[in-house]
Amino acid sequence: MMAAKPDLRARRRRQTTADLRAAAIDLVRARGFDKVTVEEICAAAGVAPRTFFNYFPNKESAIAAGPPELPEDVAEAFVAAGAAPYSTVCTELITLVATHLAGAPDRALVAAMIEIAASTPVVQAAMLAGFERGGREIAELVARRCELPVDGEIPVLMAALVLTTVRAGMARWAAAQPADGDSPMPFVLQAAATMRHIFES
Repeated sequence: MMAAKPDLRARRRRQTTADLRAAAIDLVRARGFDKVTVEEICAAAGVAPRTFFNYFPNKESAIAAGPPELPEDVAEAFVAAGAAPYSTVCTELITLVATHLAGAPDRALVAAMIEIAASTPVVQAAMLAGFERGGREIAELVARRCELPVDGEIPVLMAALVLTTVRAGMARWAAAQPADGDSPMPFVLQAAATMRHIFES
């Protein structure tokens, strides 16, 4: 029972995060960013306003989803796998990041988030900040696994390449037709395959 409680809390936190993000995106898309308040987002999500700031620092962060934080055990298993060709490390990271996207993303919500970010500078800035944070975390994992300086060119560039590939796959999935599938994973893996083809050709 004790082992299950942290997992239950984590699931509840993921669900509340998803509920707040969905409410924020729906309201902002319908009325515009400046005409939506944190209180209205909380009411739509069924969450007390004081709870909002336990999840997001501001309204724009509730809309802009960055890359997910990898669970500690997953990150440690990746590092423990040891040295491998950089192409292998990169492919594994792309798969890990795509696999651990928070929840099962809703295609329409992701498309709306991309649309809002493109037209709302503060949301775009929040999204970029999230990817910068994710890039630092991925670079650290690469550095640890490959025994390289964390601020060296290889970890930093590999992190940027991983996140760019995931973003490209997600964007293509968000713009695709529902008949093409509910999961973004095939699109991310296709982007990864294209990336490898570019470097191998």
